[in-house]
Amino acid sequence: MAQTQIHVPPGFDDLPKIDQVRYLQELWDRIANCPGEVPAPDSHLDLAEARLRRHRDDPSASTAAIEVLDRLSRRSE
Repeated sequence: MAQTQIHVPPGFDDLPKIDQVRYLQELWDRIANCPGEVPAPDSHLDLAEARLRRHRDDPSASTAAIEVLDRLSRRSE
């Protein structure tokens, strides 16, 4: 995916970081309203399909999402 030049809105750099994050979240929420329009690189789709095939071949080798989240949250403590 080609990189494009991002034009920062006037005053953005002067905002406190929390307001910059809120601004970005609002932008993301607008984008997320149309998920079918968000492009995904073929490499990401290929990886997702391969992982789904691997899971379907051997579901017992998978880890439940809640277990992964628990493990990750313990790492950050």
